Amino acid sequence: MKKVYNIFLFLAVVLMIAVSCEKDDFPGPDAQVFGAIKDSLDGGLVEQDIQTGSQIEVQELGFATPVSQFWVIKPNGEYRNNLVFSNDYDIYMRNGNFFPYTLKSIKIGSGENKIDFNVVPYIRVKNVSITRNTGTNKIEASFKLEAGKSNVKLAQIGLYAFSDMYVGEIINKVKAVQSFSAATIDPAVTYTLSIDASNSFFVAGRDYFFRVGAKASLTGVGTIRSNYAPYVKITF
Repeated sequence: MKKVYNIFLFLAVVLMIAVSCEKDDFPGPDAQVFGAIKDSLDGGLVEQDIQTGSQIEVQELGFATPVSQFWVIKPNGEYRNNLVFSNDYDIYMRNGNFFPYTLKSIKIGSGENKIDFNVVPYIRVKNVSITRNTGTNKIEASFKLEAGKSNVKLAQIGLYAFSDMYVGEIINKVKAVQSFSAATIDPAVTYTLSIDASNSFFVAGRDYFFRVGAKASLTGVGTIRSNYAPYVKITF
């Protein structure tokens, strides 16, 4: 009797494995979505941190309880997701380095879909100059700032250095940071920061990347991320 029971148990397990391995009839992702986060003023890319930077939050429609998905934005402000189901989506642009807004019932068809998002950055980092001053042996940065809207104040500016181009507030090895208490942003003011080039991190003959960032002080907009200018490469 025990032998018959063991055979029955074995057959049941084999049947369960076979059923679980059957190919389902649900179609896979059939759409690809790509594009960029662009400044609505001049069309320039709105750069990000490589970690904890802005994200695109989407909710696929047609479900009783929508679930948020998050698409990562690259450090240069572009994005791409090749595993999307064609459908209608609500898109939320929030908790970033630009003023939040919502797009309702956006149609994403099968195949490639190019969607650019025109946003208002909290702060525009402009007229950036990052150079190595051999006389003072410092990396010197000068730049101007422009508020995206009149209610934006300044919380922090920074000059960040790293051996990789994805340098910023989150990933850096050397930095110079200045904090402010909700300071008014005057577009005529030139800000300056410097890093000691004699720091042991810097090795002669190697390339290093430097980027200027600024963080806004603002209420009622969610988590605020830093705004950036493009990086500058300097060979030591």
